[in-house]
Amino acid sequence: MKEILKELCMPSLTWKQRLTVWYFALSFCSLCVSDETPLSIVLLIVLNFANSARLICKVQLPETEKEERV
Repeated sequence: MKEILKELCMPSLTWKQRLTVWYFALSFCSLCVSDETPLSIVLLIVLNFANSARLICKVQLPETEKEERV
């Protein structure tokens, strides 16, 4: 559990980069709106997600370790 929490804190990123990653994650989750949401609100949510996707492209995410199979 401690390892999971350590990875969620993203120690290799700066505070600004962490905020950008969390902003992208929350924007991605907000795309799951209900059917009764007005079209104008859905459009704003999609535009917000597009902005977060633009910002996440600027973050240098650390490379994941690839496990070698023997």
